[in-house]
Amino acid sequence: MISRKKSFYCQPWAILLGIMLWQGHGKSALSQVGEYCRFEQADADRKEQLRLAAFDDNASYSAKLNAVKQYLDLVTQHKQQLEACRRQSWLQTQGVWLRLYPCDLQNGRLEALMDRIVNQGYNQVFVEVLSDGKVLLPESANTTAWSSLVTGDRYKDADLLKLAIEKGRSRGLKVHAWLFAMNFGKGYAQGVDYRGISRQSAARQEAIARNGNGDSTISIIEETGKNPQGEVPNTEQLFIDPYNRQAQIDLYLVVNETLRRNPDGVVFDYIRYKRGAGAASIVSNVRYLWIYGQASLQALRDRAQNQQGRALLERFLQQGFITNNDLLTVKKLYPQETTPLWQGLPSSSSQAPLTYWQNQIWRLAVGHAFIGVTYFLDIMAQPVLRQGITAGVAFFSDGNQPVGNGFDSRMQPWHVFRSNYEWQPMAYAVCGKPDCIVNQVRRVFQTASPRTKISPILVGQWGSPSANRPSLEVQMQAIRTAFPSINSISHFAFSWQNEQLAFTRSRQFCNLSS
Repeated sequence: MISRKKSFYCQPWAILLGIMLWQGHGKSALSQVGEYCRFEQADADRKEQLRLAAFDDNASYSAKLNAVKQYLDLVTQHKQQLEACRRQSWLQTQGVWLRLYPCDLQNGRLEALMDRIVNQGYNQVFVEVLSDGKVLLPESANTTAWSSLVTGDRYKDADLLKLAIEKGRSRGLKVHAWLFAMNFGKGYAQGVDYRGISRQSAARQEAIARNGNGDSTISIIEETGKNPQGEVPNTEQLFIDPYNRQAQIDLYLVVNETLRRNPDGVVFDYIRYKRGAGAASIVSNVRYLWIYGQASLQALRDRAQNQQGRALLERFLQQGFITNNDLLTVKKLYPQETTPLWQGLPSSSSQAPLTYWQNQIWRLAVGHAFIGVTYFLDIMAQPVLRQGITAGVAFFSDGNQPVGNGFDSRMQPWHVFRSNYEWQPMAYAVCGKPDCIVNQVRRVFQTASPRTKISPILVGQWGSPSANRPSLEVQMQAIRTAFPSINSISHFAFSWQNEQLAFTRSRQFCNLSS
């Protein structure tokens, strides 16, 4: 008898399915593939019926074996047809973003999920590994700063990420790991870690990003809104100080553990700061920048190149501005120095007006915030690039831009991301037409070097407009017309698509122990 503590995926029929799918099967009548490589509903239904029969524990041995063979034969056929279709299509890669749930460990559930993704013509899937303070690693082997998504003694060895990669890849899907980067989630600073030590340690509390008004990124709620199904609760956000060593070590471990599961790539999301609330969504005063964590402040102070520069910078950080009296005071304090100096400051006269110093020191603070993001990204991406797989970066095309006298508070400097990353702009604009979506992609296209691969991320529904956005087909055709060199697009997200809502709900809520 199989131990009740073992996952369903340790059962003999699941092992047989894996072996047979790996070996491949004979050919049968080809299924019909339409535009965007989507399979006809009749073929999708037939595959689902065979899957149900293959996982029917009440069937006789011979009936079940026959169903398994037929099911895997059709899965293999669909894989081959999908690959052939994509090779002939202008859109060589069509991806979808996917959140997994503990219920996906149910017998045959991952197979059903990956089948549905293939049925829609996708050949790439981004599996969420770290989000909302949870990590997709088995509880028995999780030494990270986050709790495992799947918990409980029966499922302590369940490696849902590894299983998803295997099930997806066997169906012709490129499976990429999707990690929240600077947004660690509240779970990072709550409860106890695998050693039983409180996560509210001084080191991890210091890792949380802060502004000059005493706010942490837990106390401010980002005003980005939710999708209609309420899948992404923003109240769970916790953004870290990218200069903080503890934060770097903690996420670096997750990246390495992810790479041990051999994904086809890793994409980093939330490579930015938290959006401020209300008027603070636009930052024009240094005290609203998330650079007041101890590590970030120290790194900023170290950018001063003499005592006058350091003293003036301290006054600016404390007050949010400097005055003529501040300039006079620092000169009196350090008369041996002719003028304040810091990194990036152009040569200037000690007699320069106040507005000059005010502008230059503000530029220093903004540049420091931007550099923190790119510095953090480059550290986290190192092991991915060393492994020779794709390192992607998801970002908002307007997240880096000046607004009036300030900047978008997300401070997302995608314009200086390296060209060896895959740039994945989230083109989520809403105007009832594809024009504004195309314009968001255009802004990225005009900035990126010719060597940069650009793969836009779209939101919408197949076959019909929704939420004042055109259908996915209309959006993709508009991008194709405007940018013929783009051959990779993804959709956010699987659970947001109307035809998948009921299926997603069944995956979110189930009796996993049954």
